[in-house]
Amino acid sequence: MDFIIKNNHKSNYTIIYNKFIQDKDLNLELLGLGCRLLNKPSNWVININQLSFELNISKDKLLRLINNLIELGYMYRHKKEVAFVRRGELKNIYYFSDDKELLNKTTEPFRSVATLPQLSLSTHPPLDSPSTDTAPLDIPVVVTPSMEDTSHNNTNIYKDISKKEDIHKKNTVLTNNRSIRTYLKDILDDFTIVNLLNAKPDLTIDEFIILHEKATLEFKNGYCNNINSCIVKAASGKWNFRPNLSNSSDNSDIKFNRVLKGKVNYYIDYYSIGSCSKDEILEKFLNECQKYERSLVNDYYKQLKEKLESL
Repeated sequence: MDFIIKNNHKSNYTIIYNKFIQDKDLNLELLGLGCRLLNKPSNWVININQLSFELNISKDKLLRLINNLIELGYMYRHKKEVAFVRRGELKNIYYFSDDKELLNKTTEPFRSVATLPQLSLSTHPPLDSPSTDTAPLDIPVVVTPSMEDTSHNNTNIYKDISKKEDIHKKNTVLTNNRSIRTYLKDILDDFTIVNLLNAKPDLTIDEFIILHEKATLEFKNGYCNNINSCIVKAASGKWNFRPNLSNSSDNSDIKFNRVLKGKVNYYIDYYSIGSCSKDEILEKFLNECQKYERSLVNDYYKQLKEKLESL
């Protein structure tokens, strides 16, 4: 008697490389994500916002899974050479395969081209260019310049003391940066991390959590267009957060529901008369609704998806 009951479908099935399924380094979550991606068409763009909604997991968790797949060699992340992305534009292009050798061969042209570092937003003196390793997840190392006080350099003794203090300060900052970079790599992209630590080299994890919470609230309330750029500007003193007022009222809930319902109807008509695919319509909807409550957007996203599938 068969205990593993297999089908013999000749259509609507997915081919998966056995070596991928049998890889002991892959846990159930990574296998599940990989199988879901293999179920997509070859030209399906891996969009973090859309995929997190479909899988019903947070973006942070999805990025951690993707980082794991990158480390294991099943995914490759190609970074565009832009400072900050516009709404709806993808900064990171992801490639996935259940065959490591095929992935390496396909993405070889990208791996051979060095990615330029992002320009610093800080008003402080320019820092040394960060060094990057070849591994996909290594984050550039930020080296802080020596800030020697030239008003007290009239004796060699003081110079020696000042030099030792600067070295100690740089070592301390670098140690802290290594720690916080490990924390940030699952939340921010590499270039944002470099700019953030350029703006505030002594940033602590607790300080970042506060910045991230305030920037998220600013974005949610429509005061900024990008959470990452808001965090960097706030760390460099170029952004003042607004008072933490009440998030919403009954009237605003009614307004948001009315707006999102209107967007659903708009994109149904858009699909009917336009040339966009259903996935592109869903992606446009998510990108345009990022500032609204996630659970509310999720409800209308499902409505839009159901209506598109019925067309």
